Amino acid sequence: MTKRSSVVFVPVSEAKTMIKGSVEKFQRPLDVIRGASLAEAMNYLYFSDLAASDPLAKLIKSAAANALNLDSDISLSDLWVSKIWAVKSLELRRMKAGPRGRGRPIRKRYSKVYVELGVK
Repeated sequence: MTKRSSVVFVPVSEAKTMIKGSVEKFQRPLDVIRGASLAEAMNYLYFSDLAASDPLAKLIKSAAANALNLDSDISLSDLWVSKIWAVKSLELRRMKAGPRGRGRPIRKRYSKVYVELGVK
């Protein structure tokens, strides 16, 4: 995708959720869809084979539904992904059996993903 110029967005709707996966796993798709139109973002997430694509698509659909419920004058073609970011959240620590009777740590990481949709 091309580099977008700095455009001022009027925030319309936002959503957040906690998704299983590390922040690093979400950074690649987030960097691509940041600043994209809603149709471009959903198209990228639909055809992407990354594991983070499905939960991100679900979150953006939720934010779009929130925008339509808040303001009925807005159409889906007017919405843009103005801000989207992920931060580290919960980390579940488990133990797995290792060699010689020792335990090996398993870290099950979660991330909080925030999205804000806006209108140009």
